[in-house]
Amino acid sequence: MPYVFTRLRSLLPRVTASGALAMGLMTALTGCGGGETTSTEFAPACPVTHIPSEAADYYLYNGKGTSFGDLIARASIVKLEGECSAGGPKDLKTRVALHITVERGPASTTETLNIPWFIAVLHGDRIVNKHIFRHTVTFPANLATFDTISKIITIDLPIPPRNVDSDYRFEVGFQLSPHQLEYNQIHLKHATYQAY
Repeated sequence: MPYVFTRLRSLLPRVTASGALAMGLMTALTGCGGGETTSTEFAPACPVTHIPSEAADYYLYNGKGTSFGDLIARASIVKLEGECSAGGPKDLKTRVALHITVERGPASTTETLNIPWFIAVLHGDRIVNKHIFRHTVTFPANLATFDTISKIITIDLPIPPRNVDSDYRFEVGFQLSPHQLEYNQIHLKHATYQAY
């Protein structure tokens, strides 16, 4: 994807989507690094990534109610994978993919579902970039619940690739409507995470 590099634009993160599935992303995002190398340098540190608990589940109802019989589909983020590498002396390239479990509800009348999700890039406490993606799934004929992997998303950060923490961090989750967000806030237990 071509970019017009102005001074301001080159200082902001760039987000692109890859057409390939995330089969090659086998390292956890918090332990970024890439395979064996003859270099004595450590792999660059990836930005801290957070999945807000209220944005980790996606419920889609038919508009008639919120009982099980009205459920079209439910999706949950079960894993986030990625890796970091140097994109140049002043550029950190981060690749991210989501593992999602999808459940087809009894009110479903279609064979496909478009699940919106987002990555927000924060610098300090300020959102400097946010992009919404749509992950399209086709329901298997013989399964009510199945796992799927999103496309690989590449995020280029305008920082030197070093093995130290940066001021950048990612927020990742489903892009919810106000009604879906309110439903999650009322009905779902908030997960608590502890960093070690």
